[in-house]
Amino acid sequence: MSVTDLQFAVLSSLASGRRHGYGLLRDAEEQLEKPLPVATAYAALEVMVSKGWIITDGEEVVQSRTRRYYVLSPAGSQTLEARADQLEAQARLAHQRLRDAPGKAATA
Repeated sequence: MSVTDLQFAVLSSLASGRRHGYGLLRDAEEQLEKPLPVATAYAALEVMVSKGWIITDGEEVVQSRTRRYYVLSPAGSQTLEARADQLEAQARLAHQRLRDAPGKAATA
């Protein structure tokens, strides 16, 4: 299973509940610590809908702009959990290798 950093951030954001697209974009930017082009973010949402990871959950008009809301699907929840487990295992391995490295670099 391949999950991009952006997809992971969106899934993680939706794990806490229903959100609209722009709110997801802003949360993903915070998580990734970098600005994201709006077109890239919305394209990612469409891909995630097509994969069945997220589900559209209504729309509303706020200040003459339509907000589309999304929720995490059961498949999205499983995908998020599996990827989080992979990342956790990779991080544990990296930390272990750093601790066990011969002549490891001095830390500040």
